[in-house]
Amino acid sequence: MDFTELYKQSATLCRFSPNGQYLATAVQFRLVIRDADSLEILQLFTCTDIIQDVSWSPDSELILCASYKLGHIQVWSMKDEAWTAKISEGLGGLTNVQWAPDARHIMSFSDFQLRLTIWSLVTKEARYLQYPKYTNKGYCFRKDGRYFLLTERKDCKDYLSIYDCEDWTLLKRFQVETNDLEDVAWSPDGRFIAVWEPNLEYKVLIYHPDGRLAKSYSAYDQGLGIKSVTWSPSSQFLAIGSYDQKVRLLNYYTWQPLIDFSHPKELSPTDIPVFREIDVTQDVATGIASWAQAAQPHVRYEVLNPPLTIPQIKPEPDKPNPKLGVGLCEFNADGRLLVTRNDNMPHCLWVWDIISLRQLALLQQAHPIRCVKWNPLQPHRLAFCCGNGRVYLWEGGETNACEAIEVPAANFQIMSMEWNPDGKSLIMMDKDKFCIGFPVDAA
Repeated sequence: MDFTELYKQSATLCRFSPNGQYLATAVQFRLVIRDADSLEILQLFTCTDIIQDVSWSPDSELILCASYKLGHIQVWSMKDEAWTAKISEGLGGLTNVQWAPDARHIMSFSDFQLRLTIWSLVTKEARYLQYPKYTNKGYCFRKDGRYFLLTERKDCKDYLSIYDCEDWTLLKRFQVETNDLEDVAWSPDGRFIAVWEPNLEYKVLIYHPDGRLAKSYSAYDQGLGIKSVTWSPSSQFLAIGSYDQKVRLLNYYTWQPLIDFSHPKELSPTDIPVFREIDVTQDVATGIASWAQAAQPHVRYEVLNPPLTIPQIKPEPDKPNPKLGVGLCEFNADGRLLVTRNDNMPHCLWVWDIISLRQLALLQQAHPIRCVKWNPLQPHRLAFCCGNGRVYLWEGGETNACEAIEVPAANFQIMSMEWNPDGKSLIMMDKDKFCIGFPVDAA
């Protein structure tokens, strides 16, 4: 992997444009627009206050910056440098901002879940949707961008409202059978809406967009319930990660589990390759190693075969949101692979093959895993980081290998990362710096 030099950024606000051509980075009050390949500065914008959020429009022609402290949103155009827009929420406050799929409407959420405002950049009109239940979740668009789904809370009951994104008229509102709805997810094919309860109860409800209940599913009654939910790209499976350290795959024919993927402490199947990270700096630090040995990477992987014991941490029972259960559950781009992380085993990633319904690999790291990202166009490539100066790549398919790559920079710890939508580069962010890595075979 080839790396660029380090550049400044603030609050890990680095965003690739949806078309993959631009990279926007926030540096205090300034918004820097760069070419995604050469990192040449194309435009420079100045905001009224420190930038707290950055978001590209779906068509990559507009970009907005938000200051939640002042309740301001500023918008600029990539094609017309003279065009600009500014939105002020006033006394209502601002907690979140979101682009509508048509790239000409901006959605802003006020304080205290009072309202959701839809601002038109064309007509300068505003439309208000009252009492959204949440400001950072509980809403989504259908994949084609035609309809908008919003969770509302009225009279201690949960409702789902579906709006037409053409004129934002209400098409359907119906009550859902939940005590305290946690979140919603529209299937990629648009046929189903998944609704689930918070962690105190295991309950998933599958609705048709017209309000008909397709299925109510509960795996067990006692104990903490659901921790993560995600649809497969084909909409054939709904993966549910729970506090009992299992992932259940519901199929869309019967809405019953096709299989349970467990995360046991004792791994016994002997055909599962285990990639364990080994720190070899101690061998170099003895002073006996030669210069050639010192120039070698500081970590390597050894390939093991079960049976083996996986280290785990003990959750603290007196603290909320215990580090227990499957908190990460993500399908790759073609839906044939699934990666999971059991939060009381924070050093390990589990990779599953959805076609054969078996575990494909176990990746065991020396440090807790912080961020995991599938490549959007190369479905067998997985990147992850552990808060140190290395980026890790796992290659599936016939290769099935793991690699640790040292970033050639001092005092650079990767806290988060993101793939370019074209899949050819990976941005890695520290607290106040960033660099981009280009996999050699994708150049």
